[in-house]
Amino acid sequence: METTVDEPSWLRTGSWVGCPLIGGALGVGVWAVAAWVSELPAFPFQGVFKVLTKLPQPWATLAAVAGGLVLGLVFAAIWAHERLVVTVSPTRVTLVRGDKTRRIEADLEAVYLDGKDLVLRTTDGREIAREKTDLRNHELAPAFAEHGYPWHDEPPVER
Repeated sequence: METTVDEPSWLRTGSWVGCPLIGGALGVGVWAVAAWVSELPAFPFQGVFKVLTKLPQPWATLAAVAGGLVLGLVFAAIWAHERLVVTVSPTRVTLVRGDKTRRIEADLEAVYLDGKDLVLRTTDGREIAREKTDLRNHELAPAFAEHGYPWHDEPPVER
């Protein structure tokens, strides 16, 4: 038996829907200020704004929305790839981020969150894993405790 701790499904699904929608809305905003920005004496990526003002309607708006949607999808893909998934069993802790998987089969003295880092420390005091995560204490603690790992709510004192 094992327990998997991951971001909630509503957040995973929401990121794939929300990021492109927000990107599309930002694209409309970019198109709305394109004429103003293209008239400024200097502005980063001013050429993009000038191109948008030269496109005929409705192509300018469609290009801005499509560009925002694509950037939103790229952001959602990066988010999904960087997400940490933790699977805990009585004999192993598995950490998965993107296409990288770490299987840890060691006697652990302490498991805890240090800020936004999940830390696993062995009985000889070595830090065997430290992974950035957005998972929270109340999500991780029950999974580790259920399988007999020594979860600490605060980082333990160093030896």
